[in-house]
Amino acid sequence: MKKFAFALDKVLDYKGQVENSLRSEYAQKMAKVKKQEVYIDSLISQFAGCRNEFEARKKQGCTVNLMVSYDGYLNSLRKQIEKEKQVLTELRIDAEKKREEMVAAKVETSSFEKLKEKKQLEYDKEAAKKEEQFIDEFVSNTANSARREALAAQV
Repeated sequence: MKKFAFALDKVLDYKGQVENSLRSEYAQKMAKVKKQEVYIDSLISQFAGCRNEFEARKKQGCTVNLMVSYDGYLNSLRKQIEKEKQVLTELRIDAEKKREEMVAAKVETSSFEKLKEKKQLEYDKEAAKKEEQFIDEFVSNTANSARREALAAQV
């Protein structure tokens, strides 16, 4: 019997490539999310440091101009943090969409893999059945041949 060949092997390979590509894209998007989180953390640290410095200067006494400058800088940092948090939210949404695409591709690939396994089992059962039939025929033919020879020897 000929070797097992899955008719949809090329489709299965393609689905696997798509899945791997989506997995890579998802990893890139998650790296962007992580980078944005680190950036926001650095802005928050910068904000906290500046606010502490401002409080220390106020206790020591400082000019109104310096206070206005600190206040303006702290407000701009606050706005930038909020803007970057919005960017982070968008990056997370984008990454989640890519994750959903990746999961859908994995489901498709898995369904083709299961179909291939099912076809392989069917093929193996059929091959075993044909081999058993061949053995039965061989034994039967051998027995018949031996009987004919025995009968021919008696005549």
